[in-house]
Formats: sequence, C-alpha cells, structure tokens
Amino acid sequence: MLLYLIRQLRLDMSRTLMRGGAIAAVVAVILVLEGFYAGQLVQLRNTVLNRGGDLIVLQAGVSNMIAVRSVLPQFSRQEVEAVDGVASAYPLTTVALIYEQAGVRTPISLFVYDTGGGPGSLFTGRPIEQDREIIIDRSLAEKYQLSPGDVFILSDFEFHIAGISEGDAAYFTSFGFVLFDDLLDFYFESDLADDISTFPLLSFLLVNLDVGADRATVAQRIEASVPSADVYLPAVLADKDEALGRVTLGPIFETMIGLAYIVGILVTGIIMFAAINGRLQNLGVLKALGFSNGYLLRFVMLEALLLASLAIPVGIVLAILLGVFIESLAPLYLVLPTETTPLLRTVLACWGFAIVGSLLPVHMIYRLDPGMVFRS
Repeated sequence: MLLYLIRQLRLDMSRTLMRGGAIAAVVAVILVLEGFYAGQLVQLRNTVLNRGGDLIVLQAGVSNMIAVRSVLPQFSRQEVEAVDGVASAYPLTTVALIYEQAGVRTPISLFVYDTGGGPGSLFTGRPIEQDREIIIDRSLAEKYQLSPGDVFILSDFEFHIAGISEGDAAYFTSFGFVLFDDLLDFYFESDLADDISTFPLLSFLLVNLDVGADRATVAQRIEASVPSADVYLPAVLADKDEALGRVTLGPIFETMIGLAYIVGILVTGIIMFAAINGRLQNLGVLKALGFSNGYLLRFVMLEALLLASLAIPVGIVLAILLGVFIESLAPLYLVLPTETTPLLRTVLACWGFAIVGSLLPVHMIYRLDPGMVFRS
C-alpha cells in the first residue's frame, strides 16, 4: 500500500507540492500563533528574572511585577538590610508612562534602578554614566528611529539616550531604564509634578543574601521585620507573572489557535476530497479487484498522514522564518515557534486533523460503484 501511495504522489508532483504546501502553511500559522503566545509568557518571566537578586521584596498583597502597582515605604531598605542574612538590598521603582513623538503615542514602563535591576543586555551604546541619561529597548528605538546620543523627551523631561537594550519588553510594552539620581528631578520638572503624590518612589527591593544564608529563612525574617512587605523568590514571582499572562492573554490566543486547528481540518478535508474525486476511477479499479471499503479508507488516511508528515518540517521552517521576519519588523514581539510543548502539540494536532480531514470525504468511497470503471 505504501509503495503504491508513494508512486501516486510522485506521479503528479506539482499537485502533491500544492497539497503539501497548503498543509505546511496551516502548520506555520498555528506555530506562529503558538510561538507568539509562548513569547509573551517568556517576556513576562524574563522581566522578573533579568532584574537579579536572591529575593524580591514588594508591597504586601502584591504578587506581580508587571501590570500591578507596588509601593514600599521609604524606610523599607534600611529595615530589610538590617535583617540577619541580608547582604544588600537594591531599590527598584517602576513608573507607567506614555512616550509621544510626532503625535504617535506608545506606552512605556520606566524602570528606575540604583545598582541592580537595570537592563538585561545592551544592543548598542553604553551603560548610563551621566545625569539625565536613559536606556531604551530596541523595539522603541526602531519604532521612532532613535539612536544613542539622541534626545528622548518623556513627559516634557529631556533625557539623552545612552544605550539601547535588547529584549526588555513585556505585555506589549517597551521598557526604559534610568538611575535613581534622576528620579526626583524627573518628578519635579516633568509634567507629572502636579500629580506627584500618585507616583511611587520605591516599588521593589532586590535582595542579595550573605553566603550560605537560607533564602526561605531570610524571607520569613524580612516579612516579620517589615509587615508592609511580601517576599518572593524570583522564580516564584516569575511564575505568578506568567500566570497573569495566561489569564489575560490565554483566552485570546487559545481562541485564535483553536480556529487555526479548525481551518487545518477543513483544508485537509478539501485536499482529500479533491484527491479522491480526481482518482475515483483508480479507486473503482481497486474496488472492482476486490479491495474492501475499509482498505480504501485506510489508503486515504495513510495518504493524508504521509502528506502531513512531509508538510510538518516545511511548516516548521516556514514558521521560524515568519518569526524572524515579525521580530525584525517589530522587536517588541518575541515569537518562539519551536518551543517544545507547543511544537509537539502542533505536530500531534496536524496528524490528528489529517486523519479527521481524510474522513470527511469517506462517503465518496462507500458510494463508489466499481461498475463505473467498465462503463467508462
């Protein structure tokens, strides 16, 4: 059966390539959607993990670094550093702002740091060395054609771009980084001055521990000493930000991915319907020779599975190329089409809708009259 099927596919190579290409396109679309969703979750996790620290202290009752406001009392740093087992605590503040240029507005999360918590890696430029300098993410730089040395006006306050970071974005929002030395000047001299009471001076503390100190024990000591704060391991806080992404973004992406699966079933069904309709005479010959409906059905299913198996690698390569293309146009978005779990799920789903799609035209096989071969 397999050799006969391979010969049938090779007999009309152009048609085989078109059918396989259609299935590969569906696979690529599913993988891009899966990769887009996976990329958003990775960005949320990296927002926490890239800040560093053995422990992260934030406002009591707050369990996320992204999309949730955290405000700590100003004396929290001294209280945390006085806890046994704490080597140092670095302040970190986040401020949600809007950057505007030529009438185009973009949300930006401004991270204000001291020593720890700055940008993950620089794409170009240098670290901040002078007053009123800022590092912005590459997605923001490319959107507005900005380079190191350019003026960056944020809320009527003038910064100068020292460097451009790579991969510092999450929740469809670009990041910017400035030092604490400029925070008060920014608050008082920008157009935020009229409403400065609503903006935090301290959001998080990144805690480094003494060598050999147990993180769970120190976390309990900090919470006991600073009742207004909660303490998390970076990985645990990253898990909570990822969970927030799944709650807010999951229904949207799952709906789109589900629709892509339905399209895959319909595409495969149409392909197999056209294939069977074009080979009714050949199938009629097989039926006249005594091959059962079950055998012909297995033949059609094997053909669909073989086409899907050939299309899957092509679809994966196409999805990788599309992901690179999307990131080159919009660095704000991270597309990871080859993440293990989504990739396996898509491969299994592809084989699944190949089987389901091959069953859609099954009535044509069961109604096929072998006598048509002789009449024709």
